[in-house]
Amino acid sequence: MRAAYPVVEGFADAGDGVRLFYEVYGSGARTVLLLPSWQIVTSRVYKAQIPYLSRYLRVVAFDPRGTGRSARPPAGYDHDTAATDALVVMDAAETDRAALFGVSRAARL
Repeated sequence: MRAAYPVVEGFADAGDGVRLFYEVYGSGARTVLLLPSWQIVTSRVYKAQIPYLSRYLRVVAFDPRGTGRSARPPAGYDHDTAATDALVVMDAAETDRAALFGVSRAARL
């Protein structure tokens, strides 16, 4: 399957001076939020799944703080902040409700 291109790219303001890069793919009635699997992994870890998922769903993916195109603050890498960051991205992507998908560390959110 060919690569998918985002229909929206943007930055979510986490409120502590941190900007989080996110992308939205597809336009389905239901949304899935792809959670970063670990702090060193960008949203590109899901590049093989996004083309398929975005055929049926609206897909939101983001780079967690400290990676990719998101800011790299000296602190804020705990689980509570990661959960808050996911909610901030949902708000920025105008998403009220989403299924969450994540593996490894993301499963704790």
